[in-house]
Amino acid sequence: MSRPPVGPCWYAVHTKPFKEVLVAALLEERLTLQVFLPEALQRYRGRMEMRPFFPRYLFVEADLAQIEVSAINALPGIIHLVSFGGVPQPLPLAVIEGIRERLAAINAAGGLPSHGFNPGDRVRLTDGPLAGLEAVFQGPMRPSQRVKILLEFLGRLQTLEVPPEYLEPVRETPPTPSSRRTTRGRGRRIHDRKAKSNG
Repeated sequence: MSRPPVGPCWYAVHTKPFKEVLVAALLEERLTLQVFLPEALQRYRGRMEMRPFFPRYLFVEADLAQIEVSAINALPGIIHLVSFGGVPQPLPLAVIEGIRERLAAINAAGGLPSHGFNPGDRVRLTDGPLAGLEAVFQGPMRPSQRVKILLEFLGRLQTLEVPPEYLEPVRETPPTPSSRRTTRGRGRRIHDRKAKSNG
């Protein structure tokens, strides 16, 4: 196993369902670690409330040279630190800051919007490294699919699934009706045989 980075780093924590708030409290109280639980205003059961943006995930800042990974993983509600090849994967600080900024903008705008996309609709990405690219919407987006954005930040995803607020519809430009030709060229008129036969 590779040695952990020197000094405090941010790590993603995978939790059991609906245990994000409990895990955040335990990490702070028992291990005195700094925690970031991304939350966004979302409509839930008919009302807007703050809910985890990445269901079953949160972030913790820890120096794994000073605290054992097992001490974190052993807390109630935690499945494990997100690891690849058995090694906890540190997150760049820019990713944490980017998520904070994005959530601040979403919440300031009133929360996560509902979307009206249907499978097959053409959409355009409005945010992230692929902003401006067009795609075809494949299916309804569930909150849990935002987790794939987190893993994409870690460089481990091959396919891209994004929250609906990253998408906008692509408006198809209706074809302009072509004006009907009335001459064959050199002033020779086109006679409508159908109209002539009906006349």
